[in-house]
Amino acid sequence: MQYDLQEQACWLLLTFESGLSTRIINDIIVAWCRQMGRTLAEFFAADSSEWETACQLNVVIVEKLEQAREKLDEQAELVEQLEQASIHVLPALADDYPVLLKQALKRNATPPVLFYAGDLDILTRRTIAVIGSRNASEQGLAFTHAVVQYLAEHDANVISGNARGVDRVAYEAATGTEGCTTVVLPHGIRKLSGVQMRDLQPKIEEGRVLVLSQFHPDAPWLVSRAMERNKVVTGLAQVVIVAESDTKGGTWEGAHSALKQKRPLYVRQTTSSPALPGNEALIKLGGQPLPWPADDIKAVFAPLLAESAAQQQKQSEQPARTEQFSLFATEE
Repeated sequence: MQYDLQEQACWLLLTFESGLSTRIINDIIVAWCRQMGRTLAEFFAADSSEWETACQLNVVIVEKLEQAREKLDEQAELVEQLEQASIHVLPALADDYPVLLKQALKRNATPPVLFYAGDLDILTRRTIAVIGSRNASEQGLAFTHAVVQYLAEHDANVISGNARGVDRVAYEAATGTEGCTTVVLPHGIRKLSGVQMRDLQPKIEEGRVLVLSQFHPDAPWLVSRAMERNKVVTGLAQVVIVAESDTKGGTWEGAHSALKQKRPLYVRQTTSSPALPGNEALIKLGGQPLPWPADDIKAVFAPLLAESAAQQQKQSEQPARTEQFSLFATEE
């Protein structure tokens, strides 16, 4: 279906103004939009008694929805502002919503709406996530630069989380080789600084950078949002690489998410001191070691591309995108 400005505003209204959990929001989307074939504009125009019957909603949820729809005009204004800034709204039922994300996160955690700037087709490439500490060692950063440069030069989309340390080096290495990269934000897409936007905009216009956010456009950075963001980073990738991890924190949790999402996990294994306890622990949990430093970079990194291609082939055999939300809706 086509998502005009009014319909987009309704998606934002349900997602960000209702105060409902992601699970309940997605339940409403499945019941009303997928099963009944109706729009969210029709949902918010309907009588609340129809909400109760069609979506099996209790009184508390209905009250929250009634309060939310009073803010429809505000959301319509926001959508217009986003359109003027070339920021796009991507509802979960859109044909080009990333299938991998639905498969990875299921109904409980799939973001009902994504915001993006750039070419969404970047996600159709082999996509490999590189994650690591904000305070990574020089060796960890050197590894990050080497692996990302190799992947970008071989037409992979490198995805990272827009933090300092490993994320920053991954972005610089990918764009420095004329490669493609996806940046998943831990905050709203309008919270990027002026300096960041001046750096990103030319690369977005060239079709080499895709910026994504699952949060309200004006949502500030929070630790909890950074953790949620990590699940999207790994969920969008066919393969996940850990440059450097502690035994706790964001990278550690992100790597665990990757394993739960059944993503092939590759972990830098140092061949010299100091030891990396987090990396070694992840290898014991099922991560595949990547020895570093390495004399033959191709021998270490080429298998990552092959693994990504193999995973991409498996995904192409999954049901068509238009069927994914109904398929996902039946999974518990």
